[in-house]
Amino acid sequence: MVQPSRMFDIIQMLRASPTPLTAEAIATRLEVTKRTVYRDIAALQASRVPIEGAAGVGYVMRRGYDLPPLMFSPEEIEAIAVGLSLVARTGDSSLEAAGRSAAAKIGDVLPCDTTGIDAMPLYVSRWHEIPEPKADLATMRRAIREERKLRLAYRDAENRETERTIRPLGLVYYVDGIHLAAWCEMRQDFRHFRHDRIECCRLLEEGFRDGDKLRKTWRENRKLFDY
Repeated sequence: MVQPSRMFDIIQMLRASPTPLTAEAIATRLEVTKRTVYRDIAALQASRVPIEGAAGVGYVMRRGYDLPPLMFSPEEIEAIAVGLSLVARTGDSSLEAAGRSAAAKIGDVLPCDTTGIDAMPLYVSRWHEIPEPKADLATMRRAIREERKLRLAYRDAENRETERTIRPLGLVYYVDGIHLAAWCEMRQDFRHFRHDRIECCRLLEEGFRDGDKLRKTWRENRKLFDY
């Protein structure tokens, strides 16, 4: 979880809690260390967010504090609503859950006279949506984000299964499927792996540091967005 999102979650947790929350309780819910929580709370306090308390005692949000409303135009809100609904077509259940969470967070800070995202009369059909894959897309996204290698069990067009170690660079979402773009260490070249042919994927401890460079070359080879 990146720092701005984590700080927003800390604010929301403190606002909702009727009793002081310890750093340990916050850290457990956010799956981070207590040291990270202490650092984030100190940064929020430095930004004049009225958090009171101390280490070992717990933290509370001073009553009356609220986040400033986000100012979106009606069309911007509609664009967000349609975009979040389209996520549900990808077959990525964890991304869909994140979309629902994002919609709730945005709804919390919209002006009270604004139509909520869930109430928008804009609908996305789930006809022919992408089926949920065998391999975990959340693991793939994490590997891309953290620049860590993946070990894939992959079936090719002839249904032959191979093991590949790859450097994942991005996910390409099509109307009817998803491709994992990567540098394949076996082929020593860029490859697209169809999500419906990936039997399983395992996140490796081994990382890589040339993701941006590889991604730039891959995009240039693919004529930027002509996938």
